[in-house]
Amino acid sequence: MSNDTNKPIMDALFTQQRLQVLSLGVHNDEYTDAYLYAWYTNVYPFFQDGDGITPSMPQEHYSEQFMVSRDKVDDLSKYLDQCWLDRNVPTFYELERKYEVNRGCSDWKRMDLVHICRYMKLDGSFDDEFWAALLTPGQHPSEAASIIRKFDRKHDIYFQ
Repeated sequence: MSNDTNKPIMDALFTQQRLQVLSLGVHNDEYTDAYLYAWYTNVYPFFQDGDGITPSMPQEHYSEQFMVSRDKVDDLSKYLDQCWLDRNVPTFYELERKYEVNRGCSDWKRMDLVHICRYMKLDGSFDDEFWAALLTPGQHPSEAASIIRKFDRKHDIYFQ
């Protein structure tokens, strides 16, 4: 079977797996907040990938189905890590300019940046100073404020 023939099947399996991960997380306190948030917002949970020795995590079978790709998470995390090491943290609007969010010539969207950053924050990436610099007052859209908002799996995840 070609990839085009397999896509609807993989999409259906992904939806089923997504609901199972979210249900286990909300109702049985399985998984970390970062992992649940990634699945909920359709961001590839890059930091929870296996090491190739242990059994695969669920997302590793569905990398093509996530709306925010593994490559985007990897790219943004490497860039932000270098900024942190260089002690040159961009503001959110500078991040949008770097990824050409508003220029129409990029496949990056504002919410890709917001969701990846929130996933990284929930995963424990960087310190409070880093996030304060990224969210410098007047240098980020209102949506970006959610990056540092408390996450409550029982109230923030809705089943549709």
